[in-house]
This record gives sequence, C-alpha cells and structure tokens, in this order.
Amino acid sequence: MADAAAEAPSTVLPSSGVVASDEEFEPRSRWWMVYGVFAVLGLAAGIAATVVRLPYLVLEPGSTFTTEEFIAADGIELYPNPDGEVRFVTVTQRRLSPIGYLWSSFQDSDEIFHEDELLRGRTIEQQREENAQLMLSSQNSAVAAALIELGFTVSRPNGPVVDRVVDGGQLDGVVGVNDIVAAIDGAPLSTADELWDAATAATGTVELLVRSPDGTETAVEVEVTDDTSAFLGIQHGGGDSPSVPGALIDDVVAGGPAEELLSGGDVITALDGETIGSFEDIVNALRSRRSGEAIEVVAVREVDGEATEVTGEVVLGTRPFERLGLSNVLTQFVDEDLPFDVDITTEDIGGPSAGLAFTLTVLDLLTPGDLTGESEIVVTGTIDRNGNVGPIGGVHQKAFAARDAGADVFIVPSANVETARAAVDDVRIEPVDTLAQALELIAELGGNAGDLPTADELT
Repeated sequence: MADAAAEAPSTVLPSSGVVASDEEFEPRSRWWMVYGVFAVLGLAAGIAATVVRLPYLVLEPGSTFTTEEFIAADGIELYPNPDGEVRFVTVTQRRLSPIGYLWSSFQDSDEIFHEDELLRGRTIEQQREENAQLMLSSQNSAVAAALIELGFTVSRPNGPVVDRVVDGGQLDGVVGVNDIVAAIDGAPLSTADELWDAATAATGTVELLVRSPDGTETAVEVEVTDDTSAFLGIQHGGGDSPSVPGALIDDVVAGGPAEELLSGGDVITALDGETIGSFEDIVNALRSRRSGEAIEVVAVREVDGEATEVTGEVVLGTRPFERLGLSNVLTQFVDEDLPFDVDITTEDIGGPSAGLAFTLTVLDLLTPGDLTGESEIVVTGTIDRNGNVGPIGGVHQKAFAARDAGADVFIVPSANVETARAAVDDVRIEPVDTLAQALELIAELGGNAGDLPTADELT
C-alpha cells in the first residue's frame, strides 16, 4: 500500500479538502486559466462597448416642459392656467458608444450622424454656447411678439443702422458700423426696408444723411451703381438643420431671384458644384459673383418625411444696399419704457425652437381666462418679433416626445409638418406660419385664444 501511494502522489486542495491525483489536477488548472483569460477579455470588451466613445452623435427624443414654469413678470398681474397648458419640447444629443450605436440603430425615433455633420467644425461646448445665445434671442423675440399681439408698443424703429459697408467701396472709411442712415435725398427713413426700397429705385447721385452714435449728422454724396455683388434672395433665421448638412433657409425674399425655386425650410447643399455646409459658405460663394449671372442651385426639401432634391438655375439679382456702398443694413429699434417686466429663464436649455411656445404662454399668463381650452398643447417653432414662425431642427424626435407626453395637438412650423407626420401617426400635428394662425388653431380647441383683451384693458 505504501508503494502504491508513492507511485501515485496526491495533492490536497485546501479550498475543498478533496484529494486528487496530480495527473488530473494539472490539466484542469490549465483549463481554468483559459476560462479566466476569456472572462477577462469578455469583461474588457463589455467595458469598451459601453465606455469607448465613437465619432458619432445621436439625436433622440428629449422632454416636454411646461413653459409657464420658466416665465416670471413684475409690475403686471399674471393669470396662471390651472387646466390646459402649453409645453415646449427638446431633443437630446449625445455621443455614442459601440453598444449605444447598436441600440440607437434599432430605434425609430433616433437619428445617428457623424459628429462633423452636426458640429460642423465646432466643439460641443461651442455648439452649446451658440445654442444658449440663440435661446436668449428667441426669448426676447417671443416676449416682444406676445406684447405686440396684445397691442403694447414695446419699441419703435430708430432708423436703418449700418451693419457692414462694402470693403473698398465708396463708403468704406466714410460711414461706420452703427451709423444710422437718417434720410436719402431729404426723405427721412425709419427702417431698413424703407432704405431698401429707396436704394432699389435710386439712380445717378444721391445724398445720404448719416447720423453717428454720438448724434453728429453728416451729408454724404453717393454714386449709385449696379456693379454690385450678387443677390440670391434668401433669409437665414439662425437655426441649423441637423438632418441634412447644408444651409437651412428660413425664408425666401418675396419677388427675389430664388422665389420660384426655393422655399422656407429648404437646405442648400451646393452652388455651382461647390459643396455648401453652412450659411457662411453661401456668403463666401457669392462674394465673387455679380448680378445678372446664373448660378446652379442644389437644395434638399423634406416632403412626407423623405428628402427630395431641388435643382435649378437662378439668375442673381442686385443687392440694393450695395448700390450705395453698404453691405448690410438693419433696422435699429429703441425700447419703449413699459411699466412692467416679463422675463424668461431656461437655465441649460438652448436653441431658438421654443420661441412660439414662449409667446403663447406669455399671452396666456398676461390675460385672464383659459387660452388653451384645457388642452395639452406641445409647440415647437422659432418666432420673430413680428409673429412669423420659422422652421426648426429635430422635429422627427420632437414628434415622438410630443406623442409620449400625451399631447392633444402638436403645433409645428409648416416647413416641418411633413417630417413630423411621417414620424408618428397617432397624435394630431398641425402646421402654422404665424402667431395669428397658431391662435386661430388653438381657438378651435376652446378657450379664449380668439378673443384676447387689449393692452388698454390689461393696464
């Protein structure tokens, strides 16, 4: 027995107390080592799949917010609405991990983009700062639009203010930025539109009365010329289109060169074969052009949720301001003193797309009664002080968020309605182009949106 034990030495495994032959133990230990390696590799792969960040961003449905919570006023009575409410909606943007990319690929509500498509040379922090500025501008326009709708005089035009002069032109070094063109040939001017019309009709030599910021007035003679840089006739509202790389058009100038080809909400992707990635690219592409030249325009228009290419030739027109040596002119407004203040604070929420929702909510808060007719209304769309509603990005995701929030109706800019309806089919989605149209639509739901009191009745 002793000899047998010597021939087959044994090992006691401390963890179990089991006696096993060395011939059995060594192969099993190697297998456990293999299993351990695979386990470590699997764990590493799992960590990488969730921690590693790819150069891809996803847009996914965000949240809806009760707009009333972000608005405060001082010096005027407010009338909170305890029943129906207006909500604005957001889109969430985040960088994807490998597992996140896989997950989002199977979500109907999500859209994946390479970071270059969305950031366009910016960092995420720069994008965030830009959106914060757009939100601030949107809030100011929203309040102004609401007060104007009620009949308050919130500001008055103070004249056409010079934003830029033509480099090397006849007014370069003569007229400065922030100077006001107070009159042309003795006719006083209040707005940039008035100067636009006067410059369009002007011939020969005209006299501009220019007022500097310190109040000094100077008469300047200008020779009107048609040798100006080209005019395409499109307007930019400051927003971007996340779904299509290019320059998002907010509106097309009535009677302008591009009116028959393009519409608000289109995204220009190329001019004469040159790729367009931003509105600045359009400005640069037109610098060397002249009025009367033809240019090939390629744009993308979303119809029924699908992108359709629009291509055509546009004969470039004349920029009336540049006939006078001015590159860009804006209307300067002077705020009127009101006996109350209305403020909007949204903290970390950015972008201009809540403008219409803010305007509607300011109207609801400042007026007695029920604006919404006890309906749950989700709203998206930019707005200017004149009540014009502009297109926004991310409407595909916002439609899902509006549906999930239980909206009775989702109000969107007309340029976005087909995309929104293609995204979801179980929520009522209605298009508007103006604040007046939005109020008319809401009035159909009940409430007093069609019969708001005037400024005199509120103060």
